[in-house]
Amino acid sequence: MKNTYDILVNFKKRAYEFYEWNQDDDIKHIKTIPTFRISPSCLLDFYNSELVVSKEFLKKIENKTEVFCKGLVKTEKYACVLFCDYKVMAFTFDSNGKLTGKSNLLFDESDDIIKSCFNLEEIKINYNVISVYNIKGNYTRKEYKIIESLLSYLNSIYENKNSFEIKYMYLECFNKETKDEDKAYNELVSQVKLANFKVIEKLRDLIKVLKK
Repeated sequence: MKNTYDILVNFKKRAYEFYEWNQDDDIKHIKTIPTFRISPSCLLDFYNSELVVSKEFLKKIENKTEVFCKGLVKTEKYACVLFCDYKVMAFTFDSNGKLTGKSNLLFDESDDIIKSCFNLEEIKINYNVISVYNIKGNYTRKEYKIIESLLSYLNSIYENKNSFEIKYMYLECFNKETKDEDKAYNELVSQVKLANFKVIEKLRDLIKVLKK
């Protein structure tokens, strides 16, 4: 382990590139944070999954992150920086080890960490993956929000047994009918997760009409 000093982070459910950070985001100025080198496959899991780390790892990072806050220095109880040969990210966890926040870093700060910590020995972190974020592709923050809101909406009407609306959306999006509510729902969800923006834009227009 090595400490990293004086970096900016923006903890979110998804880690956005710094040029997509918004002015109203809770951007934190880190004074010091523990830093570990891990394998690329491990970092990919942390980037792309909901997961829980072991109590053993929590103890290693507990109360070791300090944050500048309005002239004071406050402690972030469970936070760390993890990096591999080509990628650096920061993470937060709750007291049960569940990953609660992810952040990319500024390009120059990422480069500095890779260079200064290159000789660190790679560690193994014990963790369990809860679920994988399975939207495919590299999309902007705005596009991710659209995709997530549509998935939430489709899930809501499916759970509420609104079969007419699901089947109607299926007909309008694919120009064919089905009596199978599950088939309609699954195909709509599949196309949204694949980021088929032809279907996504159609769904957004349909929802505007249906909500009137």
